[in-house]
Amino acid sequence: MPETLRSFFYPPITADPEQSTAKLAWVVRLRWVAIAAQLMSILPALEHRVLEPAMLPLFCAVVATLAILNIGTWIGLRRGTRGSPGHLMIQLGADILGLSALLILTGGAWNPMVPILLVHSVLGALLLEGRLGLVFFGFLVASLGVIQFNSHIPPGLTGALVSKNILFPAQIVVALVFWILTAWLSGTLDDLKAWFSEAQERKTRIDRLRAVGALAAGLSHEFATPLNTAQLRLARVGRRHDLEADEDLQTAIEELDRCGDILRHMAGSQLQPDRLSLEVVDLELLVRQVCESVGRVHDEATIRFLSDGRGAKPVLLPPVAFSQALINLVDNSIESGGPRGEIEIVLARSGGRAELFVQDRGSGWPEVVRRHLGEPFVTTKPEGVGLGLYYVHSLTEAIGAELTLDDREFGGAVAKMSLPIVPSAPSGEVVGA
Repeated sequence: MPETLRSFFYPPITADPEQSTAKLAWVVRLRWVAIAAQLMSILPALEHRVLEPAMLPLFCAVVATLAILNIGTWIGLRRGTRGSPGHLMIQLGADILGLSALLILTGGAWNPMVPILLVHSVLGALLLEGRLGLVFFGFLVASLGVIQFNSHIPPGLTGALVSKNILFPAQIVVALVFWILTAWLSGTLDDLKAWFSEAQERKTRIDRLRAVGALAAGLSHEFATPLNTAQLRLARVGRRHDLEADEDLQTAIEELDRCGDILRHMAGSQLQPDRLSLEVVDLELLVRQVCESVGRVHDEATIRFLSDGRGAKPVLLPPVAFSQALINLVDNSIESGGPRGEIEIVLARSGGRAELFVQDRGSGWPEVVRRHLGEPFVTTKPEGVGLGLYYVHSLTEAIGAELTLDDREFGGAVAKMSLPIVPSAPSGEVVGA
């Protein structure tokens, strides 16, 4: 029973137009509660002279009108009518008109129940967005003005009236505060929901890649055993029959060696499950560490790291796998620009994304590589396998990033990774890798 009641009042808490039907159903449920409350208030209102007997027929007519509207809306939803922001605007406007009429009959702005009207500023900010939300708020303020100057004051409230010059501005301020806070909370929830959905999608991609990586690693291991056996047997046959100089035998051994190299590259280029632990890291700190490590290995090349200096750039990624992807891009640049070439790694922030550029002064990206980006075994290098760039592309796809290949102005190649910046770390801190 408690769970049923909670689900009855549970609101759709975003301003997403796609949820208009669910929001409309929620408004119908709330209106039934409001109608029941109005009916139960009739006797106490008559007893305390807040509602005069002469006004009772009008009061009941307004409540009946709201009930008829609610029944019609409920029937439409049952028949499959889809809601829209316009429908919501009409329904909430009808509620304001009905409630304003009831308040005018029972003391208007001086009725103790007038805060219920102000609650509609919360509903408008919660359920409507953009211009519709502003129009609704203007309609609410206009209704407050009408109630102030066209109310029937019953005997039960005579002598306890606050000046209009105080009451009217105070009610507008309260409605405005309700509106601003609710709109801000609704927008924040929308942003968090979108970010969480994107994170879930990235996790799904990573899980798929982990499965593919585990399968590829297993296949590489299984193929390696018969391949090694074939190499050993061919070498033994060559020695036994004195065929070491035979051209066909040497070609067969060399091709088997090449197959072994490809299998080792495949095993090493897959996204391994133990390397895909997602963390919120400071991208600048991670890239700087990778540059220092690569610089110590390739001490003959000049590797420069440049940053825009616009503070921390927290991103959600697997640090180890991302570091390997960055190393692959740097290795490509070194191979393209020569062992003594100059590689620049530039990190900048653009809006809500961090952009990482790996650029060199080599020969640029071959057209076949750019055209088949994301496909394995595509390479123009004589000794290449075509899995390094495939690894980088697979990782960027998995974490919701983007990889683009461009030619650099005045010659050279640029590989650009664009990663979404996390609004804020769950712990409130940025984690260093």
